[in-house]
Amino acid sequence: MNHQDFFSLVAQGRVPSVLFFEGPEEYLKQSALRELRKALLPEGLEELNESRLDAPDTDELIAAAETLPFMADRRLILLRDHPAVVGRGEADERLLSYLPSAPPTAVILFYCVLPVKQQKIKNAVKKLGGLVEFTALNDRELTTFVTKAFHDLGRECDARTADSLIFTAGKDLNLLLREAAKIASLHPDDPHVHPADVQALATPSTETVVFKIVDAVLAGQDGPAFAQLRSLLQRGERRTMILGALLRQFRLMQQVKIMQFEKKSQPAICAALGVSSYAAQQYIRQAASYTGRQVKEAVSLCLNTDLEVKSGLLREEGALESVMLKLLLLRKH
Repeated sequence: MNHQDFFSLVAQGRVPSVLFFEGPEEYLKQSALRELRKALLPEGLEELNESRLDAPDTDELIAAAETLPFMADRRLILLRDHPAVVGRGEADERLLSYLPSAPPTAVILFYCVLPVKQQKIKNAVKKLGGLVEFTALNDRELTTFVTKAFHDLGRECDARTADSLIFTAGKDLNLLLREAAKIASLHPDDPHVHPADVQALATPSTETVVFKIVDAVLAGQDGPAFAQLRSLLQRGERRTMILGALLRQFRLMQQVKIMQFEKKSQPAICAALGVSSYAAQQYIRQAASYTGRQVKEAVSLCLNTDLEVKSGLLREEGALESVMLKLLLLRKH
């Protein structure tokens, strides 16, 4: 099930006795845990009815699950990054056979922040209907999330401004909340958030800075292009990661050029790129400044350099700067 299905089960009081939380969207995972605690643990008795176990053996886990709740209907047993899920060890057969018989007075929650390396417990919980996957929100959900975040802060934000923030700061929900709070503090007497507010205060993600680098390359501005590069390096970003982001950006532009040649509509281009309409418009704008041949050459340049660095034929230091200079020369010819 997804996060929406889980919230619905909690609202209906139909929480399974065994749950497994996994996925990259930590904000939603934390929200789900808060709702679960609120539903299960009576106010003032939370600590008496929740067991937080760190790498328990099977006997300890079963003992916690079999302990009756105190002045409540159910206990919560929270297992963060259980070694039998995220470590090298596997779950023993006794634990796997116990999970289907977990008492209705308990909720056993395997909460994963780290990647899942062992599948036995996950698969067992999935068969019991307790697997909850917290995947990244789609573009429409992200836009709604940002507009609601500003609304909760007493400011109104239209969809395009919200998409601008997502494009600038990235898709991590905790990060977007922090950025929204920062932007909402600007001009508190103005009920509306404007695109200029986002541009003034939002901290750009690596992808956004790379986008600015390409914009500077398009304009033939060597100084601004290398200034943006230095800002990324000062933030601790590796040259190989920046090169990979450049490669991705030119590949997206190449896809735009191909789809435009095929006379595809902008909605179709957006769907094929897997980005929001706002982001697609930015890639389309950049692609318009290149010929198909130039974009193809830029992709080959970035790809070949990336392969040569990873294979040890080129040193990481200097390779990225060399690519930047060649991209600037490509744009001028």
